[in-house]
Amino acid sequence: MSDLRRLKNKYLSNPRSPVVGFLFLLPVLIYIAIYFVYPFFYNISLSYHDTDVVSFVSGKSSFNGLDNYIELFTDSTFQTALKNTAIFTVFSLVFQFSIGFILALVFNRDFPGEKVLRGLVMIPWFLPLIVSASAYRFFFSEQGIVNGLLLSLKLISAPINWLTDPSLVIWTVTFINIWIGIPFNFVLLHTGLKDVPKDLYEAAEVDGAKGWQRLLYIVIPILKPVILTVLMMGTVYTIKHFDIVWIATQGGPANSSHLLSTLSYKLAFRDYEFGLGAATANVMVVIILLLVLGFGLISNERRANR
Repeated sequence: MSDLRRLKNKYLSNPRSPVVGFLFLLPVLIYIAIYFVYPFFYNISLSYHDTDVVSFVSGKSSFNGLDNYIELFTDSTFQTALKNTAIFTVFSLVFQFSIGFILALVFNRDFPGEKVLRGLVMIPWFLPLIVSASAYRFFFSEQGIVNGLLLSLKLISAPINWLTDPSLVIWTVTFINIWIGIPFNFVLLHTGLKDVPKDLYEAAEVDGAKGWQRLLYIVIPILKPVILTVLMMGTVYTIKHFDIVWIATQGGPANSSHLLSTLSYKLAFRDYEFGLGAATANVMVVIILLLVLGFGLISNERRANR
């Protein structure tokens, strides 16, 4: 007992002891190990096995090496999902960021009704995704509001199948996602603009700088860290996006609107091809990691050039 008491006094009574710090971190480490580390490595292992419902339950699936990945990359549905993910991500980011930045610039000055209008801009962020997706599914249906408006304006002569035409559906769900993601970009960029010193604006105005010159040479350079953060977070969130597409189309028609996330879900929990579903998810994770690494390199290069 004396030895235990001595160890306790040595390591636990001193708040600066590394053992005390480790004990405070232990719950977090256990949580990360259970909910992040184990599922990550289990998913990697699952992708190298031929796993169906029976073998998944019994835990006796056969190892098949890279067969799942080879089957994926030669499958037309996976190729469509890969292309759709690129379209969905690039166009969502471009328009969400551009519109969010413009709105942030507009609301960076006080004007009558500014607070009310700013609240209206935030509405897409307040609504649950299932509500937004269900509403847009109704809006873009053959007899929906969008077709009704276009027909009344005589811009089209017949209803357009926004969600059932394989050539249009990915663009429709991308439009929906753009609308939903604008508030995220707006809030972060607007917060960043508030940190730009007003003295710089006044000095630039005294020097005769025009609006676009102040934007190009003052605002954007100061906002670069915020811009990189917004783009990185938006990229990660958009690539792994699931809700909108699944609620609106479930990957249809004829698998033409699948993203990597929805295809992974379908393979695993609709077709019970758990190995293929895990492989698809791993491809998505690798793409995200490479893009995040790219953003990190850009950020580090910027710091080194200061």
